[in-house]
Amino acid sequence: DEVVDTCVEQPEPQETRVNVLPEGDFIDGMLGLQDESMVADMVSGLEDSELFEDPDFPANTSSLSYSEPDSDYLQDIIWQRPHEISEDPHMFVDGVSRSDVKQGDLGDCWFLSVCAALSRKPELIEKVYQPLFGEKYKGIVYIRFWRFGEWVTVYIDDRLPVRNGSPLYGSCTDSNEFWVAFVEKAYAKLHGSYEALVGGHAIEAFVDLTGGLAEQLDITPKIFRKLRIAFNHGAFVTCAKKGDWHMQSCKGIEINGLVQGHAYTVTDVRRLETESLGTIQMVRIRNPWGDASEWRGAWSDSDSRWQNVDEETKERMGVTALDDGEFWMEFPDFQSEFQELTIATLGPDFDSDGVTDMPGQVKIMKGRWIEGVSAGGCRNDLESFATNPQYILKLTEPDDPDPDSEVPAATPHCSVLIGLMQEHRRSEKNRELRMLAIAFFIYKTDTPSETLSPEYFLCVPEEGSSGVFINSREVLGHFELEPGTYVIIPATFYPGRNRDFMLRVFALKPFSLTQLQTSI
Repeated sequence: DEVVDTCVEQPEPQETRVNVLPEGDFIDGMLGLQDESMVADMVSGLEDSELFEDPDFPANTSSLSYSEPDSDYLQDIIWQRPHEISEDPHMFVDGVSRSDVKQGDLGDCWFLSVCAALSRKPELIEKVYQPLFGEKYKGIVYIRFWRFGEWVTVYIDDRLPVRNGSPLYGSCTDSNEFWVAFVEKAYAKLHGSYEALVGGHAIEAFVDLTGGLAEQLDITPKIFRKLRIAFNHGAFVTCAKKGDWHMQSCKGIEINGLVQGHAYTVTDVRRLETESLGTIQMVRIRNPWGDASEWRGAWSDSDSRWQNVDEETKERMGVTALDDGEFWMEFPDFQSEFQELTIATLGPDFDSDGVTDMPGQVKIMKGRWIEGVSAGGCRNDLESFATNPQYILKLTEPDDPDPDSEVPAATPHCSVLIGLMQEHRRSEKNRELRMLAIAFFIYKTDTPSETLSPEYFLCVPEEGSSGVFINSREVLGHFELEPGTYVIIPATFYPGRNRDFMLRVFALKPFSLTQLQTSI
């Protein structure tokens, strides 16, 4: 039977971009990156009283906006260093916490909600910064991001866009603290401008900041258990409410206090036991605006239902009446109001329960789809599909039996997580990289030295896949495969599309991954 593959578009980001850039192909990927030795030479050449000024991300409106750098909205902005904004500036004040993060006049809640989520593990944030004072301080900040399989360092100067004495964009709630403003500035530099951060996906920010794995899930009635287990085991979680909001509008605040088209951080998940109301599934959420824009429905800060909860429990849950953007919701309300859940872990989560599992091995292989050579497209044309790159995955050792499982596995199996990421780095300030619709497929083989033929695909069903083709940066799949030899085939939906890609394979037990030489 003929195989017919289909293609879907990834969901729109939480905050819609007013000005959309033209799309183009990948060129060099060096936007926002500088040679370390060149930066060192610039800094060492400074006079004792001189501070670093970044020539690649200058303190002018070209760094703020790619579409309207001359707009009246940007003309009264000045650029200041921390010691000009605050009398006692520090990178961190009393460490890192979720309450530090405050969104400014930029639609990048998707990024800042992730920053707040990562505050659960302060070491992830603190390790990339240097102090803001001292004899050796030269006004340079360097921050590391994970980009397409490698950690890269972004160098910025410490000048920030300021209006009326306060940072214009993301900042810390404590005016003496600056880590939020700098991670946002460095991320903006990677994207070409601050405006380029308007509208994005939390799943991408999680990966860029941690190098981990993130998945977007639908919020269903059954997901509360997974959400609670994930959170209790250290996963990072954000949620999003669909709608149309951008910084020129009235911010889309609904009567119930929630914001349309906005991303939030999930900061706690609990089962609340009460005598009069029984057991209630609860989720605590934080708005990155950090203000009074909070949920006004059941279990909001001042709701009368809290009278059924003893003071000790409320204190343990951190219930306050502060206008700090953080609030509790009952899970059914959470489910009806929010549409997307993003769960990220620092390592693979084989059983998709939100808990990082310790992989026996991780292997990363990079490849390229080349027009006329290895960009065969989908299975709607099997002759062409067979020219895609093919990778041999050998699984020899099954997982250990699960002692907690009530039903033993019928046959030995190997837990495998596979991720396919396409090159996604922007290379020009005024052009967006076109995301291709991608997917991967797994077939079992008895001839590990030979590439699979079009006839093979016609006769043998797949063992698994990432699903329908989608124009996402990365697609993931969880699999339980019998020990044996398999072929992984990464593909684009349309043939003839040039693009680099990266295959990440994780397993609990040792395995081998090699590329087959496709016969052309």
